[in-house]
Amino acid sequence: MAGMIRGAIANAGRARGAIPNAGRPRAALDGVVVVRGDRSERLGVMSAVLATSDLDIESLDPARKAAAAAAFARMCHTLERPMQLLVRIRRLIETETVPAAGPHARFDTAMREYWAGLASDGQRHTREVFVILTAPSPAALDSACGQACDRLAALGVRAIRLAGEGLITAVTDGFEHDTAVAWSEFREHAVYGDRVVRGHALQRLPGHPVGPGWLAPLLSVQAEADIAIHLEPAPLGDALGRLNRRLRDFSSHRMLEVERGALGDVHVDIGLDSATALRDRLARNIGRPLHLSVIATARGASVDAVRTNSEVLRLGFASALIGVEVTHFRHMAALASTMPLGVNALHSGKLVDSTAAATCIPWIEAGCSDPDGYRLGAAMRSGLPVRVAPFDTARHANANIAVFAASGHGKSFAIGTLVLEAAVAGVNSVIIDPEGEYRGLVSALGGRYLELAPGTDAAVNVFEGADDDPEETVAAVVDLVTVLCGDRLGDVERAVVDSAARAAMERARSEHRAPLLEDCLALLDAEARPVAMVVRRFCTGGLGALFNRPTSLAVDSGVCAISLRDMPPEHVPAATLIVARWLWELVRLDRRRRHIVFDEVGALCVHRPLRDLLVQLARRCRKYGASLVVATQNAQDLLGTDEGSVIATNCAVVLLGGHRAAETARMEQAFGLTEAQRGLLESASRGEFLLLAGDRRVAMRIEVPELHRSVLAGETGV
Repeated sequence: MAGMIRGAIANAGRARGAIPNAGRPRAALDGVVVVRGDRSERLGVMSAVLATSDLDIESLDPARKAAAAAAFARMCHTLERPMQLLVRIRRLIETETVPAAGPHARFDTAMREYWAGLASDGQRHTREVFVILTAPSPAALDSACGQACDRLAALGVRAIRLAGEGLITAVTDGFEHDTAVAWSEFREHAVYGDRVVRGHALQRLPGHPVGPGWLAPLLSVQAEADIAIHLEPAPLGDALGRLNRRLRDFSSHRMLEVERGALGDVHVDIGLDSATALRDRLARNIGRPLHLSVIATARGASVDAVRTNSEVLRLGFASALIGVEVTHFRHMAALASTMPLGVNALHSGKLVDSTAAATCIPWIEAGCSDPDGYRLGAAMRSGLPVRVAPFDTARHANANIAVFAASGHGKSFAIGTLVLEAAVAGVNSVIIDPEGEYRGLVSALGGRYLELAPGTDAAVNVFEGADDDPEETVAAVVDLVTVLCGDRLGDVERAVVDSAARAAMERARSEHRAPLLEDCLALLDAEARPVAMVVRRFCTGGLGALFNRPTSLAVDSGVCAISLRDMPPEHVPAATLIVARWLWELVRLDRRRRHIVFDEVGALCVHRPLRDLLVQLARRCRKYGASLVVATQNAQDLLGTDEGSVIATNCAVVLLGGHRAAETARMEQAFGLTEAQRGLLESASRGEFLLLAGDRRVAMRIEVPELHRSVLAGETGV
């Protein structure tokens, strides 16, 4: 057994050029496959290693969970060769790789130091799930990998076949590439180089029905370990013969108990019932017979560390109601069984059918650690950093983000964290700030903070920013007048406004100037006097200076915020509509990565023109490389309309914070929340969110260093 381990690691070293060739090994790396042989397989059997993405089967809504379980069940039903599912658990050592450069490097440095400090306690563990497939030839292995990737995709898991350096790293996993490394095996542990390991193996399955995810107590242990689930097809005849022998043994044991007048052994009763049910299912061809093995090895740098990790593993087995035994004097075999070689060196296993094996799904914890993603906080269960890369099209359908949280639950803080991380990554942001909450953030990032209110120098002109498209300009004017009139314009009045806008554009063109809102008054006075009276109010005085002058706003690269804090509430929807249309044209003409942030968007969605515009932004931002970010403290305002629901559910990334029970009921329906997730939202503290990113659902809390907190709190001088 040590020869197989040493052979695989030594050949990995030769693949890196670390050591010279030294004879034919028992396991060899060849490009994208592991060629191995042992006593149960003829020499030349090949294995492939698939690295998979995260998924938490328990966090999915009932329909999605059933579909995922069915996809994995199909994978088990069609298994032709042995398959190994390996869960690798390691302590989080470092969280960053390459420092960011640019004008905001100090924020990146602070974040890096903050997470380095958190990771130094050694209490956070990462989890990787690998699928190892076997086949007798390269062509058969390629076919098996292709089919497995397709079935895993149906399950909601992305799989990548490892090759080259990635395969070498996965197989060696920190072991020395030296064939001279000594190994020794003792009753309680084995030593390989500077590593100490202790093996554990499944001894008894739970004596009750289980469902998908039942192995979660074991697979989610907080200890450095490798846990392998081996599934190997068994011939039907051999399986039925083994079951018949087991039934005879159980029946004889029961008859002996009756004869002696002894109390019945509950384990015998359970075993007899289980074996009978399994034989009936196999006889009726409901499932295929498989050998199931669950093997775990605790790892550490010392005997004491391994003993501690071993106790954690045994507690995990006990929590899953699994009988376990320590593999005394067989720890090297257990180690080989938990390496990504596709071999069960212990040759142990329980006979089950494929339906039961399908409940051993290993994807029981969803982290969110997108490469180069925004560092938003930490997962509440594991403490691992949460990173989201909204512009990564391989992980997200679009870059849109929605934030829902009741007042006082950290909504603005979450948005500010997102904008800070975007600035560090070189992504621009434009914030529509209705409450004036982001001035300190914009100032700290060296951006522009524009105040839009009567009495200031700011002005927005509805006729500008349509890229010389007269039809879009006319539609913008009609929408604006509709909002100014309280959404009460009839079809005839809208037609009059349409004609007035066209006449205004024609008049301005003849005078070689930009059209203004007052140019519509002549026709409106003649055809729709009540509408003209409303529009005239916005053409004179302070409102005229705001709505009846050429646009004075300009957005540079970086961060820009447009404050509406001093805008009278009745005029906020009109100003927002004009600014939103202007930003939409900016997105279309200046195609760069940019977040368009609408805070308190729920209150704006009571106006249909604004809802329609936001729906357009939500659906089409991805085409232009932009990201729509919407936030509201009252989910009902957004989810209460069809258009608002489109906006919310069209966001690939959603952050759900604390809410009252009445609002979580609507969110449960809109986002397919489970009862546990709904309960989390109803009891969430400030800064705690449920992150939805595709099938990844992570309970997290916003965590940032003190520098970020000072900026987000609006403190000056930072």
